[in-house]
Amino acid sequence: MNRKRKPVVAGRSTALRPARRPNPGVAWWRGLGRAPKWLLATVTPLVLAVAVPGVAPLVADRTRDLFDGEVLTARGESYPDLVAGQYWATDAVLTGPASSQVFDEVRRHTSAQLGTSGHQVTLESHRAGRIDIETIAAVVEERRAPLAGTAFVADPQGSEETALVEFRLDSGAGREIPALVPGDAAGARPYLSDGKIRFVEQGKPEHLVIRAKTERCFCLWRVRIEYSYRGDKRTLVVPPPGRPAFATTAWGPHDVEYNMRTEGPQRYDCRAQPATCRFKPGS
Repeated sequence: MNRKRKPVVAGRSTALRPARRPNPGVAWWRGLGRAPKWLLATVTPLVLAVAVPGVAPLVADRTRDLFDGEVLTARGESYPDLVAGQYWATDAVLTGPASSQVFDEVRRHTSAQLGTSGHQVTLESHRAGRIDIETIAAVVEERRAPLAGTAFVADPQGSEETALVEFRLDSGAGREIPALVPGDAAGARPYLSDGKIRFVEQGKPEHLVIRAKTERCFCLWRVRIEYSYRGDKRTLVVPPPGRPAFATTAWGPHDVEYNMRTEGPQRYDCRAQPATCRFKPGS
């Protein structure tokens, strides 16, 4: 029996068609859409950074925000050179002879700069976006009687350096003392009213050179800095909790004084001969 063949229609393919190959780009985006949210948050900005010029700094910041919370870091240190003279006190009563080693002995005990102390806080940004400084204040953690064991007095041999910030630790503002512009009278201006450091930028560490003053206490205190980053306000404390606080002590009566006079260091018994000792700056 002869079977009739089906007529061939022009334009119709009679062979089996191969399966369509998926578009790699489309498949990648579809797969990305099913990815975990943390991966989407990481990869999508990176793709935008490549596609859109000028987005790279923002993307770098957002990526760091996901994996690194350190937007602004700071390190604090005592900076006695800010105050030209070396005036220190300790709670210990030292008995050794006057010599160049006395200062090291003073620092081995509870000690602080006398009357006026110098400190430096270095701020460093870890983001491309600008970080604006909102407030700077000293937070007094503890007030004690001034250190009264031994005083170390070495008058200036040169000029003092210029401070950017001043804290008057005896201020009536309670535990929190606002930063002031140094050298102003009683009605001093707040530091940020015309302070030199108003913001911090990546790659340019800023140094807050600080002078602190007290006439009443042995004060333990820290610097609290409030700043804003992309509309979000944050707080930084220097030195950080767990580290020793900054310390400043007032001039006042003490038992012993080591005076590093140019004609030679001297040790004085201030109880037996109070007239030989210095109990306030410039006396």
